Amino acid sequence: MSSVPRVLVIDDELRICESIKALLQMQHYVVDYITRPAEIDAVLRDKSYDLFLLDLCMPGISGFDVLERILRQEADAHVIMITGYASIETAVTALKKGACDYLKKPFEPDDLIRTVKNVFTQKRLKDENRVINQKLENSERRYRFLVQNSPDIIYMLDNVGRFTFVNEAAQRLLGYTQEDLIGKSYESIVARPDREKARWLLNERRTGERACSGEEIRLRLNRKAQQYRECEVRHLTIELKATGVYVNSSSASAKKFVGTYGVARDISYRRHLESQLRHARKMESIGTLAGGIAHDFNNILMGIQGCASLMLYDIKDRSDQNYVRLTNIEQYVQSGAELTRQLLGFARAGKYQVRPTNLNRLIERSASMFGRTRKEIDIRWRLQQDLWSAKVDSGQIEQVLINLYVNAWQAMPGGGLLDIATENVSLTQTQARKVGLKPGNFVMMSVSDSGIGMDENTCRRVFDPFFTTKDKGRGTGLGLASAYGIIQNHGGSIHVTSQPGQGSRFVIYLPATRQDPVEIKIEHHEIQTGSGMVLLVDDEQSIVDSTREMLENMGYSVITANSGNTALQKLQQYGDQIDLMMLDMIMPGMGGNETFIKVKQIKPDLKVLLCSGYSINGQAREILDCGCDDFIQKPYNLDQLSQKVRHLLCERKTA
Repeated sequence: MSSVPRVLVIDDELRICESIKALLQMQHYVVDYITRPAEIDAVLRDKSYDLFLLDLCMPGISGFDVLERILRQEADAHVIMITGYASIETAVTALKKGACDYLKKPFEPDDLIRTVKNVFTQKRLKDENRVINQKLENSERRYRFLVQNSPDIIYMLDNVGRFTFVNEAAQRLLGYTQEDLIGKSYESIVARPDREKARWLLNERRTGERACSGEEIRLRLNRKAQQYRECEVRHLTIELKATGVYVNSSSASAKKFVGTYGVARDISYRRHLESQLRHARKMESIGTLAGGIAHDFNNILMGIQGCASLMLYDIKDRSDQNYVRLTNIEQYVQSGAELTRQLLGFARAGKYQVRPTNLNRLIERSASMFGRTRKEIDIRWRLQQDLWSAKVDSGQIEQVLINLYVNAWQAMPGGGLLDIATENVSLTQTQARKVGLKPGNFVMMSVSDSGIGMDENTCRRVFDPFFTTKDKGRGTGLGLASAYGIIQNHGGSIHVTSQPGQGSRFVIYLPATRQDPVEIKIEHHEIQTGSGMVLLVDDEQSIVDSTREMLENMGYSVITANSGNTALQKLQQYGDQIDLMMLDMIMPGMGGNETFIKVKQIKPDLKVLLCSGYSINGQAREILDCGCDDFIQKPYNLDQLSQKVRHLLCERKTA
């Protein structure tokens, strides 16, 4: 390796290449990059590199094909695979094909630098080891250094499986000194359930039946009962030929077996990462399902809400029993809509109106409201007076707080203390990594109770969807799951600490902003009437029927379409007569996004109100960013619809 390491970045995205180059140049590496993988052969003919950072997924060619080209020209090349679709399978494939490590996009700068340094460290150690083998007579000091400073446990066993040598990693990882192990049986440090597997691994190299690459075996920690460290254990036999030369082999032939060389690598952190990956995929899958359910449920609620709104509109006497019943139906619809908001929050698809917010005022308002209904709870707060603003959807953060208050109240059936605190915190890189965030300024909120607490297993599952400790029928198990999704969607994190009988403490971190908080005034409006023609586009006939009648009662004329193609035909037919289009986002065939683009090509100045059972995030936000005028989420009532339509039509007239 040259005195200044040379790195080549191969990625089809120029922005990523330039970012990696800038980052590594700060670490004093010489960095080049190419965005067309086909150039790799020509580049390698002109220059040599110490390390390659290779994207796995590039147009027209697989990263694995580029890896093979690199290794054909430089057999000992060091390659780090980079991919946005990392899995255990792709990582294993990359390592089998010759890569020395992999990174998953997006990665932190520290992760990249640490991985690159590790590879260069490995390369340096490998080069040193090669020199050691060439100059064996002068290798004792270097050999000792490498072995004793290896992150892996390296050991030697005699022909009956007793330790004859073990390096210092055994003390770092397991707590055993050399004196503890020399002369002891290898099986004595193996967890009892894994001993048969460990015995087989030790013997299979001696018998020559097959050459196992390694086995995952739990090794017992010294003086810690029932505590283990997961390790990947590999063995090589040491045999003596008639010439007196020691060799490593896996075959059983006319040689004298004298012992075993073993390496045990700690894979606990790898197992932790795999567990996190599986959990993230599970949550993502359930979140997608929850979002779809919420969308369809909101469509059903929209049909019910529409019919109820129309019937209420026709009843002038509020003492009428039907008026009371319909009002109850609307309340039930709102309860259902609240459930879908929790589902959308868990699905991380429910951030509606984000504004700089004073979280102290949000806490004071929500806690005061909660305290009026729970007199047995003593609520205390410790709020930092100069608290930074946080850019949040105040309605959703209030939902999170109410969920935490209710959770605390249920944990204190006989009453108790609910303690709420806020604080400005600046997280260092180490502190931020512990809570899964990037370094920076955050507003910290904590909600603590003096209740019954939770055991470790419950704490691990408390944010899982549909997990609840309540009796059947007493809860959905969505409260804390939706709180988790909402906080994650705001770029923050939420964590819990608890012990049985000692209460629980939930801590939330939300990114701080320098913007001043915006106070929102809640206004109540009467139903607004108007005139004009509305093109209503929705594939759900029940929604079309109820919404059309609501619009007609407001004074508008309505034409309908059940698909994007039909909407374009109606637009061509009625032309300038149409003042506003209400467009459903999710439709079979031509969806809302494509329909919107084609409508704007035909009539650029047409006002468009986007409607959906999903929230304003995701695809809806993309359509709004493309020029769509406003958004209304299902289920909407007569009042909400009248305000949106009147506002847009007034804008059109003034324009």
